[in-house]
Amino acid sequence: MTRAMRPIHHMGYWVSDLNEGIEKFSAELGVGPFAVHEHVTFAEFTMAGRDDVVFDHSAAFAAWGSIVIELGQVHDIDDELARLMGTTPGTVSHVSWLAPDLEAERIRLAQFGCEFINSAKTGPVSVLWVTGGSLFTHPIEVHLDTPFIRSMQPKLAGLAENWDGVPLTLPIREALAP
Repeated sequence: MTRAMRPIHHMGYWVSDLNEGIEKFSAELGVGPFAVHEHVTFAEFTMAGRDDVVFDHSAAFAAWGSIVIELGQVHDIDDELARLMGTTPGTVSHVSWLAPDLEAERIRLAQFGCEFINSAKTGPVSVLWVTGGSLFTHPIEVHLDTPFIRSMQPKLAGLAENWDGVPLTLPIREALAP
């Protein structure tokens, strides 16, 4: 089995307040504008065979050079999921890449000690979360490789081209519309 890792699509950070996080990243790092998805809902969410898990969070995405940065604020979460995801504000929440087959990627990452956390679907997005295993001290999020996900960074980078640096948020559906 190959050990080559896939290119990073985005990195995530937990924040205690999404708006404050957006302001900080905009003012201090020049990152923005952000596409915001308030109270993300899931069509499917499974953790170790459970489908009754609570995970209420909001997320904001922006282009940061060639990758996407995701800021995440947790509003309510199952205790076990919080432990596995390490939802402490101010820490890396995850590193993410794309794969053509989520189950094959889960099996591939298992060779590095990465254990299943959850899988989820919302709209055109399907993801798999695993622990960092021997690779990272934080989780890994793997997105099913789709045209929608591939278009995310170029669309966000396009928004950033003429951005004046003033903290700005757009609804995610507007920012990532075809």
